[in-house]
Amino acid sequence: MRRLVLAAVILAATNACAHHILGIPHYDYDERYPQVPILTYRVNAGPLEVKMTGYPGQPEPGEQVFLNVYMQDLSDSTLFDGEVTLEVLQDRMLGADPVIYGPAVATLEEAVFKFFPRFPEEANYTIRISWQAEGAPWTIDLPMVVGEPGSPGLLLASIAAGVVVFLVVIRAARIKLKRRATSAVAV
Repeated sequence: MRRLVLAAVILAATNACAHHILGIPHYDYDERYPQVPILTYRVNAGPLEVKMTGYPGQPEPGEQVFLNVYMQDLSDSTLFDGEVTLEVLQDRMLGADPVIYGPAVATLEEAVFKFFPRFPEEANYTIRISWQAEGAPWTIDLPMVVGEPGSPGLLLASIAAGVVVFLVVIRAARIKLKRRATSAVAV
């Protein structure tokens, strides 16, 4: 009996000592064992606190994303139990932003509103969440990046630099033509 108790104590002590993975402290897990990132937003909108999580947080084109929207009253923490609408729009620099998902309507399920969009291509997107609270319409727009589309600011800067170079070349050509014309008249 003593051996059985001693074996149980040793086994329990061994399990307690094995809390850390290979002796790595808990604060170093993320660096050594990176997890799939989760996108998280938290916004106060009128009487409600709205949280949205997206898994995976950095999706690839064509990948389905699980978006969960949590809504609760700021004053008493009761859950919002109305309907929530979600649309996903692709951000375009020129022209209208096309809707690529929705509008999808969800009701409260397991304390959350669930949506499952699929992003067709590498781009910047806007997630638009809408609902009615206290007789008023509410809308929140949240950004989402799929893949590595690059910065729209970089594209604008490149276009601006191209226009500046073009104008400098035109100005230099005009000056050269003017000099040729004045030197031909002087001869």
